[in-house]
Amino acid sequence: MKIVVVGGVAAGASVAARARRLDEFAEIVVLERGHHVSFANCGLPYHVGEVIADRSRLLLQTPESLRESLDIDVRVGHEVLRIDRAAKTVTVREVDGGHSYEEPYDELALCTGAEPLRPPLPGIDLPGVHVLRRIGDMDAIKAQLDAAIALAATGARGPVRTVVIGAGYIGLEMAENLKHRGALVDVVEMSDQILPPLDHEMSVPVEHHLRSRGITLHLSTAAAAFAARPDGGLNVELTDSTVLAADLVILSAGVRPNTTLAKEAGLELGARGGITVDTHMRTSDPHIWAAGDSVETPHTVLPGRWLAPLAGPANREARVAAENICGRSTEYRSTQGTSIVKIFDMVAGGTGATERQLLAAEVPYRAVHVHPSGHAGYYPGTAMMQLKVLFAPDTGRILGAQAAGFDGVDKRLDVLATALRAGQTVYDLEEFELAYAPPFGSAKDPVNMAGFVASNVLRGDLTLWYAQDYPAATAGARLIDVRTPEEFSIWHLPGAENVPLGSIRLECELWDRTGPLRLYCAVGFRSYLAYRALVQRGFTDVATLSGGSDIFRSWHEVEPESDEPPLPMTAYAEAAEFTAAATKAAAQAAVLANGTGVQVDLDCSGLACPGPIMKLSEKMKTLDAGDEVVVHVSDPGFASDAPAWARRNGHELIAISPEGPGYVATMRKGGAALASRPVASDLVAGQQAPRNTTNKTSFVVFSGDLDKVLAAFIIANGAIAMGEEVSMFFTFWGLNSLRRTDPPKRERKLMDKMFATMMPSSAGSMPLSQMNMLGAGAALIKKVMRDNSVSSLPDLIQSAQAGGARLIACTMTMDLLGIAPTDLMDGVELGGVATFLGEAAESTTTLFI
Repeated sequence: MKIVVVGGVAAGASVAARARRLDEFAEIVVLERGHHVSFANCGLPYHVGEVIADRSRLLLQTPESLRESLDIDVRVGHEVLRIDRAAKTVTVREVDGGHSYEEPYDELALCTGAEPLRPPLPGIDLPGVHVLRRIGDMDAIKAQLDAAIALAATGARGPVRTVVIGAGYIGLEMAENLKHRGALVDVVEMSDQILPPLDHEMSVPVEHHLRSRGITLHLSTAAAAFAARPDGGLNVELTDSTVLAADLVILSAGVRPNTTLAKEAGLELGARGGITVDTHMRTSDPHIWAAGDSVETPHTVLPGRWLAPLAGPANREARVAAENICGRSTEYRSTQGTSIVKIFDMVAGGTGATERQLLAAEVPYRAVHVHPSGHAGYYPGTAMMQLKVLFAPDTGRILGAQAAGFDGVDKRLDVLATALRAGQTVYDLEEFELAYAPPFGSAKDPVNMAGFVASNVLRGDLTLWYAQDYPAATAGARLIDVRTPEEFSIWHLPGAENVPLGSIRLECELWDRTGPLRLYCAVGFRSYLAYRALVQRGFTDVATLSGGSDIFRSWHEVEPESDEPPLPMTAYAEAAEFTAAATKAAAQAAVLANGTGVQVDLDCSGLACPGPIMKLSEKMKTLDAGDEVVVHVSDPGFASDAPAWARRNGHELIAISPEGPGYVATMRKGGAALASRPVASDLVAGQQAPRNTTNKTSFVVFSGDLDKVLAAFIIANGAIAMGEEVSMFFTFWGLNSLRRTDPPKRERKLMDKMFATMMPSSAGSMPLSQMNMLGAGAALIKKVMRDNSVSSLPDLIQSAQAGGARLIACTMTMDLLGIAPTDLMDGVELGGVATFLGEAAESTTTLFI
């Protein structure tokens, strides 16, 4: 038997090698148009970038090695021009010499692969416009790049400029490697997103990562023309009229199956332009087989037959073709399109169907998003990944999965690809027992987490709304943000109200249980907890945002709110009568401008939002104005949160740059926290203190009811978290919340004893304003608070004091009620009406509770 194979790269070399292992006596001829056979075309971009320095490592086999090891006749530089099916011959032309001849066959394998698209644009054939498909393409690109870099190194010109057309896997790998060589890189993509194998929201984190590494992206536009420049370079004109200067251009706009031979031979082609084959990889001619990028195969999930220009399927198809050529009966069932790419420090990929494909094919599905870490968050070197799973709404069968992140993305995709291939469901994902140790994963692996969430949806334990459906998904509903007040102040959905998770169980008691509620948080976990708390309290129309605000901002690209100006620094008038104060203010200004020289490190790696911001806020409180903190964060969202937080709190963001999966930022503490009130030494005797312009909230706490005082301290702690100063003036029954639990014994007047008997003895014994039920109601609400990890009133008071809140007891009321300073807890100041009015005059908000 004589087997002729057309094409000698992935599929062709695999057909020949497998056939030889099955039939030692067959005559096997491989005809390859190019001058290299069995090379690693997926590695070509990395030699351009000199990540793979040794070119020979890309040459997996040579004609000589295949002859020696497998006795295969490999002829490079031999192009097959036509097929004579009746005569069972192919016409071959020697590329270099031009000589043509006929080669007979018994069985013919077409492994002609795919061709890069070269649209018929003006200037497309200029010398500086390249495609990357073969070793020769790589050599030409690298030679021109090396020459341009060498010229730039002489100082005779500026940096090397490159343009990549197409933001698929190969295009982005080329962009990364060109950047590695020091070139300026512009990427042009016709779609509104990069990475077509991913859904839109899964591509956005990679897009942000590319921009952070200095890659310029031009989306929703395309190349229109190429023109030569007088300096030897090129001008690339885009359809949006932008003109980019380039020393070289890489075309990576996609591929199409190379089916010219098959079409001219009358072989059947499929609806997508590829060669039609059966499950044995046999074409419409019983003696002609096909494998690789040029064939259409069934999809594992979607209806119909699809093209899949991927190395893995090409090699498996080739193996099946060879086995059937050699008399076995082996079937190729389907291709699921598993793929992955590394771009700088980030990894992204997918398997199965995308949401776009399922919608187009009208296949019913559900989707969930989770944001677990690649491994245990307390072990260094991890970051949050985005993981999306698509599944059937009736059976839970896995239809597709995508992931983007920094560590452990590949193994999660492999597990999900295996589950999809086996026809397993999201319920199976819950039960997978996967390898765990802190450097490698978590006790609840990201795959398990995706299974938990998806199974909750199918069981009715969770109802989701989706970012792409906004604003229709929230129309007419009450939109609740359950994040912290500090997160809310940095950014929130328009029209949302902030009800932090810790307080939602109390706040919801007055809400309409039949009205629609739409919840969200940062990544979906806190809003899930809020969802469960609400539905178990009788709320009937509740849904939470899948993937949280991280996914929302991928769809809608909402910028952090920036309409508020930076909080002003504390400063004193420069009038002559304030000479002492002015001198101090000038010294402070110099410190703020130049820094104190004190710099501390803060490691927030492994912390998901809002952890880094909260930890940074705590650290800032321990520093002096002008001190700097260098914070290391693995949360990619920190790039947008940090500037907004610094601006909101009066600090200066000195620098921020990529570091691994996240960022390293240097912040200088601003003067908003400097002595908020001038002391006596700051002022000339007899002069009034200048007004402090820092944001401040003042309270008059009049009530002695537990629920009302709780509300006061919840709001106070929220204001502190947002960087505001807080002063709380306690009068009449509100003073009871400041009582010590163990005051020292002292002599009391009869009236004082009567008041002491009638009033609560401390914050822990205050009654409810409604449904107190002789104390039973208060006890019940305290138990509910404990069961749901809601801070008690004493804890909230302590937290407010730790955050810098001024607790001021009204001395007039203390006299009326017989309360002595020793009856009050430590840290409480004494003051009168004038003290309160002074605080209120400096406040932007004053509340009476």
